[in-house]
Amino acid sequence: MAAMADQYGIFNQRADVIGGITMRTRDVHGAMVKPKLAFVSINADREHLHGYCFPMSTNQTLIEMQQLMLRYPTGKVALSGISLAIEQGGFVYLTGESGAGKSTLLRMFYGGLRPSSGQLSVQQLDMRSVAEGDVRELRQRTGIIFQDHRLLFSRTVFENVALPLRVQGWEKERLVPRVRKVLEFVGLDDRLWSYPEALSGGEQQRIAIARAMAANPPIILADEPTGNLDEDTARRVLDLLMALNQYGTTVIMATHDLHLLSSHPGRVIQLHQGSLVGDSYG
Repeated sequence: MAAMADQYGIFNQRADVIGGITMRTRDVHGAMVKPKLAFVSINADREHLHGYCFPMSTNQTLIEMQQLMLRYPTGKVALSGISLAIEQGGFVYLTGESGAGKSTLLRMFYGGLRPSSGQLSVQQLDMRSVAEGDVRELRQRTGIIFQDHRLLFSRTVFENVALPLRVQGWEKERLVPRVRKVLEFVGLDDRLWSYPEALSGGEQQRIAIARAMAANPPIILADEPTGNLDEDTARRVLDLLMALNQYGTTVIMATHDLHLLSSHPGRVIQLHQGSLVGDSYG
């Protein structure tokens, strides 16, 4: 993995990554491509860059489902017979019409819903029998981005991003530089003491990304993060998620913006009326 990291310049003795610089990656056929990443601002030696603490991909199975089903008490079936696996380090789109089960599946990945039958393993936890204490710990290892960002408008940008770190008991000496660093990553370190209402919709979503990555989770779940944004802003937000994935973070994103896939390829899992109807790369 270290060799792969060096290929992308992550562990170079000196690395400069600024908005617009090209970073190497591979397309679905294994060929080298150079997507442009926006809003990334890092100018650091190896030790400084390591402060971002991105988890590295290990090609281990992070989530596994076998005949997964969710039936509500009313009798409505939300998910039916889903079997698939998601490896650490992947970038996965969940697609499908409204009501297809995208958001429901994401909620199951962080313990917001429990399976009715079948098997679901998330970060080595059996989600049918997992204890509530383990679910709380799972959520601390999971970054979540909502379509409406769910920022606290009565709190500053700093306080919003610091929230998951405070919940985990981070001391001020670690917390303050970490918040500054993730805000630098999303290009909003100059808005540290602003309030969310003073920011644009795109900036608010970038703050939500900073909050989601603050505790360095191995996985980020994004539920329609570009749904309320114009196309240019949506692409920039997706650039950030792709940048996180470049450093090994697993990203699972529910979306209906299929046109974004042409410029940001990944694995595409298609749902229809709660069932898996497609699984491809593109």
